[in-house]
Amino acid sequence: MRARCPLSLFEFIVGMISVIFALSIAQLFSGVADLLQQRVRVRYFLPHSIWAVNLFLLTFLHWWSLWTFRDLSWNFGMFFYSLIGPSLMFFACTMISPRKTTSTDVDLSDHFLSIRKWFLTVVAVLMVFFSFDGPLFGTEPLLNELRAIQSLIVAMAIGGVFAANRRFHTAASASVLFILCIGVFIRFLPGQ
Repeated sequence: MRARCPLSLFEFIVGMISVIFALSIAQLFSGVADLLQQRVRVRYFLPHSIWAVNLFLLTFLHWWSLWTFRDLSWNFGMFFYSLIGPSLMFFACTMISPRKTTSTDVDLSDHFLSIRKWFLTVVAVLMVFFSFDGPLFGTEPLLNELRAIQSLIVAMAIGGVFAANRRFHTAASASVLFILCIGVFIRFLPGQ
């Protein structure tokens, strides 16, 4: 007779997703710690810092939203789809952090502008994956308040792919942070 597994399928699946999200946050924190410990001069760039905060918030907001999937009948396709967004999040958290250096100054403006096309493409794609998990899994309608917020974030990211203007990136990253805060209030206030 087979022993009963102490984990539900949801707990098993969310465990794997949580590991990827934990690695994403570890990568992000490690990158920030490396910058603070640099023995060379670091020239900070506001959009870089705001995007690091945005990634942190996106990671935890998506992890928190996974609770809405607790009663689903999971299959491998749903599990695989659920891993794509967190995997892209890990990639974005890795890209935002410059590699350690001991020989030259670190210019986060140069770093951000050099990775912006790939980084913001990854952000846009991961937001698309995050946008469609609820509708695909049947836990929320395709069109709702969150889709508008997610669409705005995708639009800002795509705009950043094509714009090299530093002011645009400052405004876009700050706008995404503001939009994320609105999303928190829409999605996670008591009674929601």
